[in-house]
Amino acid sequence: MIFLYILAFITLAVTFSQYYSFRRMYKYVDLEMSKPEPQYLPRLAVILPCKGLDPGFHDNMRKLLEQDYKLNGKANFEVIFAVAAESDPAYEALKSVMAEFPAVKTRLVVAGLNPRRAQKINNQIEALKHLSADTEAIAFVDSDVIARSDFLKFLISRLDEDGTGATTGYRFYVPYRGDAASMLRSIWNRMSAWEMASPKYCFAWGGAMAIRREIFEKARVLEHWDAAADDDLSLTTAVKDIGLRVRFVPQCLVASHGDGDWTEVIEWTNRQLILTKVYYPALWRRGIMRAGIMATWLLSVFSCLLLLLATGEAIYLHSLLTGLIVLPIEVYFLLKGQGLWLKVLSDRQDELRSSLWKFVMALPLAHLALPWMTLYSLCTNRIQWRGVTYELRSPSEIVVI
Repeated sequence: MIFLYILAFITLAVTFSQYYSFRRMYKYVDLEMSKPEPQYLPRLAVILPCKGLDPGFHDNMRKLLEQDYKLNGKANFEVIFAVAAESDPAYEALKSVMAEFPAVKTRLVVAGLNPRRAQKINNQIEALKHLSADTEAIAFVDSDVIARSDFLKFLISRLDEDGTGATTGYRFYVPYRGDAASMLRSIWNRMSAWEMASPKYCFAWGGAMAIRREIFEKARVLEHWDAAADDDLSLTTAVKDIGLRVRFVPQCLVASHGDGDWTEVIEWTNRQLILTKVYYPALWRRGIMRAGIMATWLLSVFSCLLLLLATGEAIYLHSLLTGLIVLPIEVYFLLKGQGLWLKVLSDRQDELRSSLWKFVMALPLAHLALPWMTLYSLCTNRIQWRGVTYELRSPSEIVVI
């Protein structure tokens, strides 16, 4: 009887949670998408740290430098690229792309190495030293972002709102191959995307985040970054510590190449969780609670199945069926969410439609794997990031292994 109560409770909790999260995100996106074109265009510096050449690197750089962020017909932004060394493959590629866009002010800086912090942050800190004196706002983007032409305009647009400390886009992994590992990463990422509509849990994403220069200095973001492994959650904490919020901009949801093998996907998932554990523990605890509930659901379902096979008693069949109701509920909200993502990612409709049923088929795998992948973050503080192993001992202490 206990399994029936457990599975009934979890089924009701999942139903309510999915409904609430979907309605919150739908209303948020619907309101944001209905707002007029932004008029707030402060002088902007875009900082882009690079290491290696991501898929679509050259196209992404060109899209960035072609951004429709203009004042009186001229580009009202500059771009500061940063690499660790001239030997990085991105260095020569960036020089080539920069030469194609003389109308946009660009710089390419070499940051060197610093064992006190992650290489990405070291690149960003070096780039910040080269800001123009008239810079009013700063945007941080990643090289694998596929941006629409008004991407910067929308990312900056909400920074003049009272109470807003930073704005952010978010990634949407498109699993072009459609294999199991890539589908799993995309499902995991979709789950975390629902938090972006929450005033309490919304967090900055380093692939597309922006902040006014005065807020950046007031929040002492550089102090948070000085010995850190993470840029976006550190910035999130810094902004929220001074009583300001992070604001999600749906127009800056960007498609990213989501293909990866099992090793890469597990390494990526572990890195996201450990970084959240160290730099934004409230959000990590929320994820651990959700994973614990789903692990309980999974163990209860398997227990009921085994007991049903062993005894044939009806109570175990009823409990099993009660628990399995979770799957069609999640399929329903997956289909509902599809319409929302199609609305925001209008240029990725073909890919989203073609992969929909693969997502449906991958849901059981997600239930089998994701709770344990999440709970594993209880056991370690080590991450792998672009070939480097870091141990995160605290928000202000990392060790390069």
